[in-house]
Amino acid sequence: MLGAKRTLAIMAFTLVSCSAQVVPATTPTTNAVVLRLNASNATLPLLTDLTQQYAKIMPGVSFEINVSNYASAVENAFSDDPVYFLTNHLPPEDNALWGAPVAHDAIVLIVPTDSVVRDLTLEQVRGIYQGRIKNWAEVGGTSIEIVVISREDGAGTRAEFERMVMGDRQTTQSAQIAPSSSAVLASVMNQPGSIGYVSLSFLDVTVLPLTIDNVAPSQTTVRQNTYPLRNTLFFAGPREPDGALRAFIGWAQSPAGQAVVAQRYIPLTMP
Repeated sequence: MLGAKRTLAIMAFTLVSCSAQVVPATTPTTNAVVLRLNASNATLPLLTDLTQQYAKIMPGVSFEINVSNYASAVENAFSDDPVYFLTNHLPPEDNALWGAPVAHDAIVLIVPTDSVVRDLTLEQVRGIYQGRIKNWAEVGGTSIEIVVISREDGAGTRAEFERMVMGDRQTTQSAQIAPSSSAVLASVMNQPGSIGYVSLSFLDVTVLPLTIDNVAPSQTTVRQNTYPLRNTLFFAGPREPDGALRAFIGWAQSPAGQAVVAQRYIPLTMP
């Protein structure tokens, strides 16, 4: 039932965005609107892109954006003054949350650029993060201790990694905890033998992305559903929004908004 609810959300919001044209204001508006939104470290770049572009074409709307992890965002969504949020984790079983998809993404395992190991199976990734595989030599690399780097408990990226990779298994207690995607990148870049995970949109040349089961993470493999660690970004909140917030989310799902999405992420549909 919840899956259907979220599938219908894109249809409803697209209709809104098509029926109400978003055009530059020709006269100053006296009804300024401030929309408050939360984002995680992983989704902040996209939310920044979307809100900046929307503010250009709708100058009567401004945004107040705060950064929090998934657990805090859910708590704020159900406060007396609900704050909607952009998340890369929205578990199907959490039917208390309304959600509208806005982009596709992926989680990428990263290692230092000089790593001998370039590919892992999902089972090997699981073994490394459980602490069962402790040395790179066990997966075809040189004999060096594996340094496991994980996001903090409550982070949406960690929750998605655990959903897709770990299941009910626990991440090893010896894992180093990084408080953001940028911190994961820095830790992996600077520590020989390390492994971490980030959103596909955060990849840069300072680290090496691993292939999983011989499939490289890319926009193409995510669109083709061949890369195994795919996920979706959602706007989420306690109920379907209305007014200015509904219009903004509808625009984000429209062709104009999806063009902004495509600058960093994989859009919902290809042109």
